[in-house]
Amino acid sequence: MSDQIEIAEAPGLYGTFSVEEKLIQQLWKNGDFMTNDLHTTGGKSLKIIDFGKWNLAEEGPDFKEARISIEGQELAGDIEVHFEEKDWKAHGHDQDPAYARVILHVVLFPTKGKASRALSEKNERIPTLVLLPFLFQSLEEYAEEVAMEKLADLSAKSMIPDHFPQSWDESRNWARKRWYQKCQHAETRLKNAKWKDACHQWFIEVLGYRRNRTPMARISQLFPLEAWQAGLNPDEIYSTQKDWKLRGCRPANHPQKRLRQYAQLMNESPAWIISLQKMDFVKESSIKSESGISRRSLQIKKIEDEWAQNILAGIFGGTRVHTLMIDACLPLWSVYHGENNFETWYHWSCGDMPAVFRKWSQQGSLHYHSRPYCNGLAQAILGASLQR
Repeated sequence: MSDQIEIAEAPGLYGTFSVEEKLIQQLWKNGDFMTNDLHTTGGKSLKIIDFGKWNLAEEGPDFKEARISIEGQELAGDIEVHFEEKDWKAHGHDQDPAYARVILHVVLFPTKGKASRALSEKNERIPTLVLLPFLFQSLEEYAEEVAMEKLADLSAKSMIPDHFPQSWDESRNWARKRWYQKCQHAETRLKNAKWKDACHQWFIEVLGYRRNRTPMARISQLFPLEAWQAGLNPDEIYSTQKDWKLRGCRPANHPQKRLRQYAQLMNESPAWIISLQKMDFVKESSIKSESGISRRSLQIKKIEDEWAQNILAGIFGGTRVHTLMIDACLPLWSVYHGENNFETWYHWSCGDMPAVFRKWSQQGSLHYHSRPYCNGLAQAILGASLQR
């Protein structure tokens, strides 16, 4: 633990962005990564028994009293978190007796070139875990979630961001970058899982909203689609996770309610994933109307109703039903079918976004009667807000 704030630059959607080491510590604290098949840089199997207590009060390792298992051998001690493996020696930990009980060195980035190994005072190599390959999302998306928590608390009187889109066309450029990022993420998921499994896993994650996405992601992996189709008790599944973030959570967004809704979906519409796969979206190349591409020409309202009422059986309502489509299902559908559905994604109704975004869009003259507020505008404003 140190009072000095460690910051690294990472490549992102809009260029490089700054990441605080505290974010990496939070990822470890929350277990916000895939924990089923972990291994050290030396190729040894790793299991986490106890993440340890976050050390925010004194000098020394970032986490105390942790327990792990390496190749079946249980170890108890401390955890130190860095951006790269070379930071261990650069920070002088190899000469500091306060770090003598470190049993695992957790780093974000893999080593490039010749490795600078983490060695103890006794010149013994300390096992190292590289987190990046095991993250549920891209690093930038994790940083976005942290920023979104702050943006959600902004009042309607908050100032428009400095990098705010200056026109409808500029907003489309910002939004298009976000669309490509989501499609890249969808492509990665489809490389690692079958269509039905990728849909099942990403859908449940999105149901967790920002605060509870991690335990929902674990549930999606622990309880596969077939188990849900056979019938599961959502309350028992909810009890398998102990790190739910419920403070300030609205009753409608409570993860236990969301799991009950998913169980209801599996009961009333067990083939929803197949129905999603067979959905028809209007191809933008086929639109030849004088008004060009719009919600009307894309038949957005009709498709939204089909999605909410026929495929999801009317179980999900409000903005969440839109978030499920634009954050997970539509990118997966587009990659799976090899089609670019940016226009449909852009013009789709806005999902779960800070309320102030609509106000900013109006103040910036980005939307009006013939071009209503939509997902694409909200996505563009989010991109601008992250540059604050």
